[in-house]
Amino acid sequence: MEFFTENTNIALYLKLFAWVIGTFILILIGIGFLYTLVCYLYFVINKKTINPKIDIGLDGNIKGVAGQVPVLISLPKAILPLLGYIKIKIEFENGKLSDTVVINKFSQGFEKLLPKEGSTLIWLPDRKQYHVKGFVISFIDYLQFFRFTTYKKSKNAFYLHSSEIELSVDDINPSKTKEEKEKIKTSRKIQGDYLNYKDFEVGDDVRRIVWKIFAKNRELVIRTPEVINPYASHIKFYTSFYNVLSKDLTSVYAVSMLNYYKDIVYNICLNIKKKDRKVEFNIDQAVNEFISVNENDRVGFQLSSASWQNNFSVNELKASGESIICVSTLISLEELTTLIEKGTSNIIIVKASRHLDHQNVFNFKNLFLRQDQKSELNKLAWIFSATRKKLKKNEESIEKLVSNSNFTGQII
Repeated sequence: MEFFTENTNIALYLKLFAWVIGTFILILIGIGFLYTLVCYLYFVINKKTINPKIDIGLDGNIKGVAGQVPVLISLPKAILPLLGYIKIKIEFENGKLSDTVVINKFSQGFEKLLPKEGSTLIWLPDRKQYHVKGFVISFIDYLQFFRFTTYKKSKNAFYLHSSEIELSVDDINPSKTKEEKEKIKTSRKIQGDYLNYKDFEVGDDVRRIVWKIFAKNRELVIRTPEVINPYASHIKFYTSFYNVLSKDLTSVYAVSMLNYYKDIVYNICLNIKKKDRKVEFNIDQAVNEFISVNENDRVGFQLSSASWQNNFSVNELKASGESIICVSTLISLEELTTLIEKGTSNIIIVKASRHLDHQNVFNFKNLFLRQDQKSELNKLAWIFSATRKKLKKNEESIEKLVSNSNFTGQII
């Protein structure tokens, strides 16, 4: 009887202990559940007044360099679950979701329970304008048993531009400014000889008479010589995104080549600006002016708005002979031939395949393991793609054209 009594007492103690532990766990889970639910309902009820704010680069700007982008999101006036989390994902206009941003900083004083901000690095490789469609906001309890998720629409937008890289660019002689008001430190020669002509006048140098024109039209004209001009600081820069080789202008290959093309154009302009010259930058399409941009970053912003197009030919650009025209090797050979025959003084041709061909194709990580997040495309597939064959053939034809013509520009 004593043996059975002891066993019964032990069983009762074990049951009591299990009941206490179970009750404690249920209370713990219940508190987390109820508090998280209250925070979630408070946010849903006040959704109109609680607006997530997004900053790029952690400095309050709405621009940054493409790649691993530091993103800071603040969520004022929301309530943070007790010892829990608020996790946010950004949904972009193409439907893609960003990496998770955890709100983990708090306000001061009496508002300690109010979340302040959270930050993380998000992989955004494209040099373009990003329009935020909305935020997926999740309230999670401290045990991570419960998750209450809601969606908040947004109209936030920001843009990413290219980073600065080393680039070898031939020296470019600018034209004079439209209005001769701002002098430069050192006077430079402006182009004239073989480009501009004027009627022969008394006192002009007879050695500059263009006899070929006289033989055809019986008109005496002379070549305008180069002159030293203290206002020679202005360069007109025209960028063409004309692409007739890519069937799909938004494919992964086309986007990768577009990013590379923007990098080259951006750094060419930086090199020109470093020589105390002003750049009047133009692209062959309308620019989405969703913000007011600082003049120093005008080039980066305009490039972020550009994309490949096959409707507006580069030869439709109304550019003077003293301008720079930048094209890619995705242009047709006929279009480039016409452009060169026009006598444009500065043509810069960017080899679109250079970026893709220089990637490490036979990387065992890419062949046998899941691709790294930073990989923009399947590198091995590029070698056997029809786009590459067509592009390489076009680039060979362009190089032959350049070598057999009076081409005065540069291939980069």
